[in-house]
Amino acid sequence: MNKLSLFFITLCLSTLVSAKLIKVSSAGISLQDSNQQWACVLDDKTKLMWEVKRSMKGLQDNQSTYTWFDGSSGVENDEYSRNCHWGEGCNTQDFIQALNTSNLCQSTNWRLPNESELNSLLVYNDNNPLINTHYFPNTQSKSYWTSATHGQNTDVAIDVPFFYGGTNGSDKSFDSYIRGVRDVK
Repeated sequence: MNKLSLFFITLCLSTLVSAKLIKVSSAGISLQDSNQQWACVLDDKTKLMWEVKRSMKGLQDNQSTYTWFDGSSGVENDEYSRNCHWGEGCNTQDFIQALNTSNLCQSTNWRLPNESELNSLLVYNDNNPLINTHYFPNTQSKSYWTSATHGQNTDVAIDVPFFYGGTNGSDKSFDSYIRGVRDVK
């Protein structure tokens, strides 16, 4: 198979994969695919809605990172929990609470994704990050936290690296990126 044929097959497959994604406004309204401003993406196949990162200061700032904390495990405040736009308490629990308080896309049931949910966003191709950037612009080619603790080691949480895919385990005291998700009925 030559490179041109492979390119067209990849293009067709990525179009089919993308067909299940719908842009959603901050007010919770479905938008045309050509719309240039949206806050969330609905995956019609998995019935999950995802937060979209922005390249500006604020709750959805794509530069903000967070330590992993669920109220009983992880790190609530330390040197790495100061890397979000509000400057302290930059942990997963505080982020999810702030996302719910903001009523993003008319929703208050945001949470951290589990490992398989976050892996469902991976698109294995020659792009970096490994995600459909038409729907998820401003995604970092770094790791994003999941809701899962790594086996018996309660100091480590599962993260998904969007630069090579799969899963990884990182100490909860380190900072990483977050993408909020919610179930859609």
